[in-house]
Amino acid sequence: MRKVWIAALTLGCTALAGTEAAGQDPFKRLRDVIGKPAAPTRERPTRRPLPQPAVGPAPASSLQSSGSIPDQGVHNAVHAAHQSQIVFTRRDLGISAITESDIATDFTLGEPMFFRVFTEKSAVNAIAAANSMGAREVYADGVHYIARFTVGGQTFDTDIFPWGNRKDHETWTTWRGQFVNPGNAQLTPGTDAFLELLSRATMAGVLNPGTHTVTMEVIPQTNTEAQTKLKADVVAKGSFTLRVPPGIFKAGNTAVCGAGRGGAGTAATEARALSEAKRYWDWPDLTPVKAVAVGREWKITVNELTSVPIERATDVTIMSRGAKYCAAHRHTVTEAYAGGGTYAPGGLSVNFTPGYIPCGCLD
Repeated sequence: MRKVWIAALTLGCTALAGTEAAGQDPFKRLRDVIGKPAAPTRERPTRRPLPQPAVGPAPASSLQSSGSIPDQGVHNAVHAAHQSQIVFTRRDLGISAITESDIATDFTLGEPMFFRVFTEKSAVNAIAAANSMGAREVYADGVHYIARFTVGGQTFDTDIFPWGNRKDHETWTTWRGQFVNPGNAQLTPGTDAFLELLSRATMAGVLNPGTHTVTMEVIPQTNTEAQTKLKADVVAKGSFTLRVPPGIFKAGNTAVCGAGRGGAGTAATEARALSEAKRYWDWPDLTPVKAVAVGREWKITVNELTSVPIERATDVTIMSRGAKYCAAHRHTVTEAYAGGGTYAPGGLSVNFTPGYIPCGCLD
């Protein structure tokens, strides 16, 4: 019988919320099994669109033939003014809190960056309309989003971690996300896609120090029984200017490079983790170069009857470099109890959460 204790240690750095990402190449193998970020706080419309004066309620037969599912419609005046747009903010704001004065168009990389998507239809209705099918035929539980960024004349299609449930995707006409979250706001989707952009764009030479115009589009899609994707058209679009300061991409900058060594981390743990990763590495496009023990504490599993430790585990990030991007995979290191308060060097988990990282963060 087992029981888990948490051995809390002091964390000497601030972790970036939501830095794990999923995308193409090795990442698509794990898309169906990766962990999901917490769904945003459920948001309800404060006002539905008023009906046209001369038009009565649509008969049931008309609704069925249209193939759509009733969704939330327009929430408020800000939604109405920014239909089919993405707006960007410096704070995480719920739908009832956002105002026109909160919307920003210029940012400095490393500072808090959030966004809100306003759509005309729910994701399921948009997919159905784009593919001339009924909304009930769309696999709503499988809905996830492409975030398409254009900067410096190049376009990068990135993946946002799947979030939400069937009802969300059938009804929501607005949702919020994050690019850089300092850690004091709710975790929402988006940082994974933004890190993929930073990783790929810097390697392509289009996000050098200076000021850049970045355009973002979101495209909902879902899986099919034939293992293909069913996509909608672009449902929302927005632009902002991004100032990239010199030297922003460097290890230890948690705003863009992720968490540094945590309270449970040691150089010895990192060395063993990197060695284990190299032994079993099977990504031909990536070479593991660095390990960072990011865990805040050791989770100690004990025997429920005797309270004698069985093993302990903590998180470690394996960083790897490729020709077109760099990656940061989050693994678990487990060490078996060796008696006398000591633990034997352990192994690295096979399962991991994939992610991207700017290559400058590996230096």
